[in-house]
Amino acid sequence: MAAPILPYRSVLLTGGRGFVGRYLLPVLQARLAPEAIVHRLDRHGAEQDAVDLLDPVAVRALVARTRPELIVHLAAQSSVGQSAGQAADTWRVNVGGTVNLAEAVAAECPDATFAFSSSAEIYGSAFNGGRVDETTPPLPQSVYARTKRAAEEVLADTLRPENRLIIFRPTNHSGAGQDGRFVLPAFAEQIAAIEAGGRPGVIRVGSLTAERDFLDVRDVVNAYVGVLAQPGGDQRQTYNIASGHPVPIAHLLDHLLQLASVPITVEPDPARMRPSEVVRTEVASGRIRAQTGWVPHIALRDTVADVLEGCRRRAT
Repeated sequence: MAAPILPYRSVLLTGGRGFVGRYLLPVLQARLAPEAIVHRLDRHGAEQDAVDLLDPVAVRALVARTRPELIVHLAAQSSVGQSAGQAADTWRVNVGGTVNLAEAVAAECPDATFAFSSSAEIYGSAFNGGRVDETTPPLPQSVYARTKRAAEEVLADTLRPENRLIIFRPTNHSGAGQDGRFVLPAFAEQIAAIEAGGRPGVIRVGSLTAERDFLDVRDVVNAYVGVLAQPGGDQRQTYNIASGHPVPIAHLLDHLLQLASVPITVEPDPARMRPSEVVRTEVASGRIRAQTGWVPHIALRDTVADVLEGCRRRAT
């Protein structure tokens, strides 16, 4: 059966040039009606849409011109590690930019649907109590997680009651093209460099015992689109997106080492041995599964292989 057409004539996508955006944009375009238009709000996008989210006047002008029926807000400073060292910039981008966009949508598109890519990271230390679901009170621990949680609240407070607000909270997701600030491509980049002869055959690592829930970025995109294809529903909706099967970080590294074409030694690096305050992240995603039928289809081993192949192409 053919996938349903998304019921929007004008879409505004932020962060379309980012990692998830590069996967989401072609899926949106394929699922929209032929006459529908996707506008991208990118600082370095097409000339007419080259708008900085931190410029409230420019953001409102773009929203007023495009009159989107759907806004998909992906743009963010998305690395947990990087955000810790750039706290002020992370708050400006992740919260200040969201304020500007929400105000523009409330003023210019009071009936639009607003979909926000948050993160399961917002649950933070709540993970220490076991499995979390959408009713679990968030207890964010990092700058990144606190800004994502704050942005959720900004949207709930700023958008009009008539605006449908959808909040997505995906777990860790990866795929070819993700940069080395994230754990899986960070390992894969080192292996690709070793294979290319660019470094000694040793990977130095921190703790590998923390357990995290990993998804393929394509499964996350399909989850987003599955919700967006349903025009009805409550005005305020939150969805966890997760496999439900956390694995140790060591599991990812083992997969990569099995795929490596040369012998590689793993050595612990005391400087990286920072104990995790959250040992295991277990996320329930029953709500999105029940409402849309979504389930992840791409095996973790396949995602790992895709990430490594992408790093190999960049290393040659």
